[in-house]
Formats: sequence, C-alpha cells, structure tokens
Amino acid sequence: MNTNCCTPATATRQAAPTCGVDESARKPRYSVEGSPEAYEVRIEMPGVPKSGVTIDLENEVLSIRGERPKNASPDVKSLHRELSDLPFVLRLKLNTPVEEDKLTATIEDGILRVKMPVKEAAKPRRIEIQ
Repeated sequence: MNTNCCTPATATRQAAPTCGVDESARKPRYSVEGSPEAYEVRIEMPGVPKSGVTIDLENEVLSIRGERPKNASPDVKSLHRELSDLPFVLRLKLNTPVEEDKLTATIEDGILRVKMPVKEAAKPRRIEIQ
C-alpha cells in the first residue's frame, strides 16, 4: 500500500484553477487514512453547511473549499471576534491513482469526509510462482 497517498499542493493557479483560491483563505486541519482499497480525507470545517462546500478534482489535485454563512443582520455588530470569516481551502496532490468517478463526500458535526477508492491498477497484488 502506498502510505503517501497525497501531499499538500502548491498554491499555484496550475494546481487548482477551478477552486478560486487566493491569499484571503486559510488551510483547515485535516487527516488522511487509508487501506489498500481506499483513502479517506477528514477535514475540520466547523460551522460550514453542506451548501458552503465545494470539492473539485482536476489534474490529480483535490481542491476543497468551505465557507461559513455570513451574519446577515446589519443591526448586529461584533463586540469581540476570534472566529475568522475567511473561507477554508485545502489542496492535496494525489500521489496514488483513484477512481475519480467514485469519490464520495459527507459532512457531519463539522467534519467533512472525502472517500477515494484506489484504482485497481494501483492496488498491491501478489504474484504466484508457477
């Protein structure tokens, strides 16, 4: 099994042209787990609803963007702020081929899970001696 499924992608336009990434975004905390059959990326996105998440896969780069809803009330002003309004952006270069059409994603309790099945050709196999 390839233990290095993905690495952080560079912040170039070439790496993720469809993500809309700029310097006014922050990288969320994440973890990657894997087996010979699939990898799963878990990303912390507190306060981000399903409708605020965008996931793209292009040129072997997984791009994830999440935005919290803005406070729409003009009558409420901030008295103290430690929570950022900046969107979350994570780009990962996939080093192992995955079944692009079989990726799935769910978000629950502020954790986004992206499951990526490994392509059959990339799975380890045992060769029998004749």
